[in-house]
Amino acid sequence: MADKKEKKNKYKLKRTPVVAVLGHVDHGKTSLLDSIRGTQVQKCEVGGITQNTRAHEIKFQGQQITFIDTPGHEAFSEMRARGANITDIVLLVVAADDGVKPQTKESIKYAKEAGVPIIVAINKIDLPNTDVSKIKNELSQNNVLVEEYGGETQVFEVSAENNKGLEEMLEGILVQAEILELQKGKNKYDVSEAVVLESKLDKNLGAVSFVLVKVGDIKIGDFIIYNGKLSPVRALLDECQSDIEKAKESSPVWVLGCRDVIQTGERIYFAPGEEKAKEIAKQQKEEEKDQLEVEKQTQEEDMEEVDTGSLDDEESYDLNVLAGMLAEEQQNEDIKKLNVVVKTDTQGTLQVVLSELKKLNTPEVEVNVLSEGTGEITRKDILTAKNARGIVIGFQVSIPSELSKIIKQEKVIVRLYDVIYELIDEVSDAMEGMLQPPEVEEEIARALVKKTFVLTDGSIVAGCVVTNGNVIKGYNVWVERNGEEIGRGKIISLKHIKNEVKESAKGSECGILIEPQIELEEGDEIVLFKVVRT
Repeated sequence: MADKKEKKNKYKLKRTPVVAVLGHVDHGKTSLLDSIRGTQVQKCEVGGITQNTRAHEIKFQGQQITFIDTPGHEAFSEMRARGANITDIVLLVVAADDGVKPQTKESIKYAKEAGVPIIVAINKIDLPNTDVSKIKNELSQNNVLVEEYGGETQVFEVSAENNKGLEEMLEGILVQAEILELQKGKNKYDVSEAVVLESKLDKNLGAVSFVLVKVGDIKIGDFIIYNGKLSPVRALLDECQSDIEKAKESSPVWVLGCRDVIQTGERIYFAPGEEKAKEIAKQQKEEEKDQLEVEKQTQEEDMEEVDTGSLDDEESYDLNVLAGMLAEEQQNEDIKKLNVVVKTDTQGTLQVVLSELKKLNTPEVEVNVLSEGTGEITRKDILTAKNARGIVIGFQVSIPSELSKIIKQEKVIVRLYDVIYELIDEVSDAMEGMLQPPEVEEEIARALVKKTFVLTDGSIVAGCVVTNGNVIKGYNVWVERNGEEIGRGKIISLKHIKNEVKESAKGSECGILIEPQIELEEGDEIVLFKVVRT
């Protein structure tokens, strides 16, 4: 696709659009990207750095487009939480033979929260027995209204297998980018800037960061500025991990020369000379000092207002209680999430803990890592957990004494462990606590319809005799005819003779009015029920 001869650029975009490719597992995100690029991944990734995030640039009709694909949506959520919304457009991939699934819904939720327009690619359209109309209806039910139904969301029927519809889809992306009127980036330091997509410690290259350039261009020899520290850019590698001299705005690039392994979503800056870099580093340190002073003052003011009577409420810090509350809050979610902040003593230990937590995930509930790192637990960790209704997990680390009051004030659960199996056991128990038992409908009473009466307003009143239990006004009912359910409703009126009553006991006669109206007949049975958890 990307290898075809390009047409003259008819789009006057000021910068390259960045497109996040999201969707459910096995819906064909990777194969779709490969078809767009016109090459297989393994033919490109020869540089030796193992990576999770994929970002690719293609050229279509003379215009660059950057696609970003991560193994999950948490990375994008974390970037957004850090104020680094890198995405201009979300390309939502939905398999034509599968439809809207849990991760599809998560993708939609991410795009809505980020305020990013969605373009839908219904993939695998070449397969038999596909129902595109059904998928469009499912999208509408999840607040994605397609153009065909009067909405603004573009939908393209594509096949990564035979390249069907890909050019139309790319055209649609450029049309959307033109509508957005994308502007070149800028920042207060007036230098180049990038957002970290992925960062790691490579045994041969040291700290490396895979970044998306947000402002300006990055060149070899520029100075990296991050958290008041600076170091020169030693090398730049493109998406295929080949050496390049410069990376332009909206381009993905590997940066070698970072002093630290930088967290996903963090912003780093690049200055063309050491003098300018030192000036920015000094400014960052001053800004950090001012911010700490503000936070300290805010903390002192907040502590003066704390109701110390509530600090000893142990239930507030019970993990099982939290699990129950989360289960209730997320009862309508297909996949329930236990949000966690993870801190460990070393990078190696961190990877082990994260790996073990990942193994706990099930189709019903999973661990969602909000942030991760090494070293003692910080105020930022506490607030991150609080804002996401999560917990802080520390493995072989400590809590600074000054954080104790903040933890109590914010009522955040913090768990410290020295033994890995204790950590896993407790998190596993909490996840089980989030699984609500199945609901069943329990019959509580029956009434046999002896005769029906039609009122002047057309309502049908059933003259009944209670055959089992007590019939109670306000209860939900279903109606059976010859053992088959014919409708459901709620008792809105219950009368004995001519008097409105609340309850009719077994053996008594009563008049029952149900809403919504059901065409009742003599011999039908009205069954009262309640929903209980087993």
